[in-house]
Amino acid sequence: MTHNLGVDVGGTFTDVIVFDESTHELTIDKVLSTPSNPSEGVIHGVEEATEKAGTTVAELDLLFHGTTVVTNMLLEETGSRVGLITSAGHEDILHLARAWTPGPLYGWMDMEKPDPLADLVDTRGIGGSISSPDGEEAKPLDETEVRSAVRELEAAGVESLTVALLNSYLNPAHEERVREIVNEEAPELPVSISSEIVPEYGEYERTLTTVINDYARPKVIEYLDDLDASLAEAGSEATMNVVRSDGGLMSSQAAKERPVELALSGPSGGVVGAATIASKKGVPDVLTLDMGGTSTDVSLVESGTPETTRQTKVGYREFKSRSVDVNTVGAGGGSIARVQLNGSLQVGPESAGADPGPACYGQGGDEPTVTDANVVLGRIPPSVQLGGRMDLDRDAARDAVATIAEERGTSVEEAAQAILDIVNENMYGALRVVSVERGYDPREFGLVAFGGAGPMHANALADVMDAYPLVIPPGPGVMSAFGFLTSDVQNEFSETYLKTDTETSGADVYEEFQTLRDDAVSWLADEGVAEDDHRFDYFAECRYYRQDIQMSIPVDVERLQDEAGLAAIKDDFETRHDRQFGFTLDAPLEIANLRVIGKGTVQGVTIDEQEPTATDPSTAAIATNDVYFDGASYETVVYDRGKLAPGHEIDGPAVIIDDDSTVVVQPNHVASIDRYSNIEITRGDAK
Repeated sequence: MTHNLGVDVGGTFTDVIVFDESTHELTIDKVLSTPSNPSEGVIHGVEEATEKAGTTVAELDLLFHGTTVVTNMLLEETGSRVGLITSAGHEDILHLARAWTPGPLYGWMDMEKPDPLADLVDTRGIGGSISSPDGEEAKPLDETEVRSAVRELEAAGVESLTVALLNSYLNPAHEERVREIVNEEAPELPVSISSEIVPEYGEYERTLTTVINDYARPKVIEYLDDLDASLAEAGSEATMNVVRSDGGLMSSQAAKERPVELALSGPSGGVVGAATIASKKGVPDVLTLDMGGTSTDVSLVESGTPETTRQTKVGYREFKSRSVDVNTVGAGGGSIARVQLNGSLQVGPESAGADPGPACYGQGGDEPTVTDANVVLGRIPPSVQLGGRMDLDRDAARDAVATIAEERGTSVEEAAQAILDIVNENMYGALRVVSVERGYDPREFGLVAFGGAGPMHANALADVMDAYPLVIPPGPGVMSAFGFLTSDVQNEFSETYLKTDTETSGADVYEEFQTLRDDAVSWLADEGVAEDDHRFDYFAECRYYRQDIQMSIPVDVERLQDEAGLAAIKDDFETRHDRQFGFTLDAPLEIANLRVIGKGTVQGVTIDEQEPTATDPSTAAIATNDVYFDGASYETVVYDRGKLAPGHEIDGPAVIIDDDSTVVVQPNHVASIDRYSNIEITRGDAK
């Protein structure tokens, strides 16, 4: 009997999901995370979840792991001390950065520029240069200076080393030789070279991204080594794959070499899982909504593929690494509501967190939150317990929301509804960023909602955007861990091209793509992916000549063997440019970069299909409560999701409770259980 396991390490909880390959059953579990040593929480969760699933750690076949280790390291600035070797005269590259500086929009007096992750005192410039644009050696590498710099930096106590030389994306020979010298002089020192991490033009971005890689690398190596050892000690021989920011997978060894690609490991899993579920049920174009306690992550999926970006942002730092394009807003169940001096109501971004949490938690919190508003309006039924164990303090929730009602001169229910209206508007704004502001019409998309709080607010958002069907998957609170099970092994291979469509030919571009494809094939083989499971996606980063805004255009590589393929790239670029910006230019197309995504299929989970035969949902009804919608009280039936089956239909208003979430179905809407056990919500007139 074989089992696969997905584990998502968050700041508060570690989510675990186990898939039994023989019965196709999913087992879900949550344990507290252990921030001081995340591997302890992972092992605890793995052992508890496997026991709950009726198996053992030793019987695991595949293990998929997503982590916030790198994210937290960047946000809290707790990474390693990095040494930087760069070209002489370019030692200040991280300080010069780009024109944008974090701080208030007009408050130039209060600007705060983050300290570089490689201090100037730990930076050394060395002699030698590569010319541009031919990539020829203009001046030999000064190996004596390199050896001296490595010895000095090691003696100073740096824990890792970055090599980022000017024009190395054209010719990596100098960087590769510096790495050889580092391995000779300081063999225990982890070292990364920019021509491998980001083999593209853009000196600052290339340097910053490689420094971030080394900033995280020593601790990621330590963490994954500890985790591998703990799993082995527990009897596991499972193949462990680590989830990347773009939703793909890579081996534990690859993750130790390129931890910069783990920066958004956790959020990517939910989007990939949502995309898989939506595509399975025949809705390939969806928006995703992941609402937790503090924030909400939203994304867009087109033709079954999550939108990705090559500009990853964590805190103030934006660097060049491929990730799922997620927009985050400070709107969650714990978001605090306050009346401003001008009488307006503000909700978030400040959150009550988990301690003391919302007033209804009964842990000392007394400020009104979104969760308290849902309790007041009856959308969290009296039968629901926090985490399935703790009774909610409904009187405390009402008292907290009453402070808003008093200040605004309204009833408590009206104040609670206003809180929900504001937080929903905040999330709607985030969804507009990934859809309307990029030229997409949300009415042409469905909506997949997950996270602990997402299913409670999703119906209101779907109604505002007219984004139907609304899909609530099984186990929405652990969707990221589920998404890991649906991911593929993948990596990106790129190079700078910088030629216009008048300077190159389709055949030339085809040849460059084949070179990158060969690199992808080699990497997939090293990852243990069988050749029959290899797949490749091709992209050209395009822009108008002498313009700065680039777009990633999918390429049918076989068409490049005739000139129509190059013309097709320009047509696709101009179509997207017109959709997003409303105009096109009479100018040559410049291909800035070429990229190949190498993928290896991994079957981590199977989504079963059941014939919808159930008819009477009343057997799943457990209570009838008064619930408020838009100022009116409705007699509302509460259902147990575990007792609903494919074929059941429920007329709204209704509340459906699950182990890890609560689903709210608004009046004049219909919720049905589809053949994949998703809850699908549509307008009543669309029934």
